[in-house]
Amino acid sequence: MNDKFYVVPTEYWHRIHFVRPRFKSNIENVLLYMANECCKIPRCSCQEYSDRYFNAIRMYPGNIGMADKTLHNWRTEIPALFGFYNEDKLSDVTETSNMAKFLHEKQDLTQFLRLFLMSFQFPGGHMKPQDTRDIIYLNIRFKPAQFIIKVLLEGNKLQAKNDSGKEMSISAEEATYCIFNDIRVTNGSVSPKIVAQTILDNRKKKLKYYNRKDKNIQSLTGKPRSKGDVTRYAGDILDYMEIANLLNVHYGYYSLKENQSQAISAFNTDKTFFKGYEGFYGRNNYETSELSDVESLWFDYVNKSMKPELFKSDIRSILQPNEEIDVVFDDRIKDVVTSDTKTTKDIGNIGEALVCGHEKMRLKIKGYDSFIRLIQIVDSPSYHPGFDIDSFEADGTEDHCYIEVKTTISKKKIQMYGFHMSPNEWRVASTIKEHYCVYRLMLSEQDKTLFVLRNPVALYKTDKIDAEPRDGMEISFTEEQFKPTELLVWRR
Repeated sequence: MNDKFYVVPTEYWHRIHFVRPRFKSNIENVLLYMANECCKIPRCSCQEYSDRYFNAIRMYPGNIGMADKTLHNWRTEIPALFGFYNEDKLSDVTETSNMAKFLHEKQDLTQFLRLFLMSFQFPGGHMKPQDTRDIIYLNIRFKPAQFIIKVLLEGNKLQAKNDSGKEMSISAEEATYCIFNDIRVTNGSVSPKIVAQTILDNRKKKLKYYNRKDKNIQSLTGKPRSKGDVTRYAGDILDYMEIANLLNVHYGYYSLKENQSQAISAFNTDKTFFKGYEGFYGRNNYETSELSDVESLWFDYVNKSMKPELFKSDIRSILQPNEEIDVVFDDRIKDVVTSDTKTTKDIGNIGEALVCGHEKMRLKIKGYDSFIRLIQIVDSPSYHPGFDIDSFEADGTEDHCYIEVKTTISKKKIQMYGFHMSPNEWRVASTIKEHYCVYRLMLSEQDKTLFVLRNPVALYKTDKIDAEPRDGMEISFTEEQFKPTELLVWRR
């Protein structure tokens, strides 16, 4: 082989496979939508759940009219990767999983994807049984997100030792050939430090990565796959890690995200691993159907092993306030955003703080300065009054405006505007009527989007919004009916 190429020896080459969703480019919107839809489906027979689940996929914006084959791919891919429901075929019962409920209730896509990446491993129930059998035969036990983080941490140490002053980074191609497709790495024989050194050495030598033309990477037609196709699996994990706010990406190279030391440390020190496949290692006398039987145990493990306390969203990394904004933020927002040690226990805290500042500025602009000091975030330890903020209408009267804030945090801007109202919130909204507002706030690195829904019960009765009963009401609306409201920043 030409010495300009880096080549994994044939005996150590194995290409790892896993489900790649067709909706990956729009994954945050799809996951939020499907989690919300799954939470509308009660515990029921497998067939009924499947029918309602499939219909939810069909109703996703842009999917009406799409071929059933594509929709069925979605049906397979979402639960395979993210385990949004638990199916017990013996009892003929399917129910929505803890993962879906968590995303629906917390509305925190960053935290959700971190939990997903923490448990994602090889072997796992997200794989086809035959691919799982190959993984076991090759003695592979591998957690990709954790290993990538370890490589980047070790690379940073090597770069510091060499006084390069550069941060370690990795491309999808480097991750593919130096990590994912090398059995010595995925079975634990080669350390993250050695991998980091190998990548740095390859760069110095200006080595290219060889696209092998063997059976492991041929397409079904027998033709070699393109290099882009070969690198897509490592690329998917790197992309998920970037969306989860663990990595930065610049020109195709991924490095550790600054100010995320707590989350990165959690991955680095994690020792959890699903042991359901251990009994198959060293055996040849079993059927692939036996591996299929482990899948339910895998998804049970994924849903029960979640540790949300490890990944409280750091609002500083989402909002990234600049000097101008920092000056005008009120004290409560400053405390949350600029603190070196605090993160929000609930993403609602920052949403309420932002909306409180918005309300103060709204009243100031309208000339009602005397009401500003009376605006308050209602924070009762014993009960929820059905709204978060007690404000004023600013219409020449002293009428109050009662605001319920619904906040979602994501890496990228989302277009899924639905939210849940508790029975108490819906009841209070029915009572207060036109003086009750829901402020739907969506925060991302790109922007902050706010929708104001006044008198949601009346909006439902006049078909301006959709509402479906489920322990309260599941609300959905479209941008055709409601235009975003400028989120005002409080300036004293």
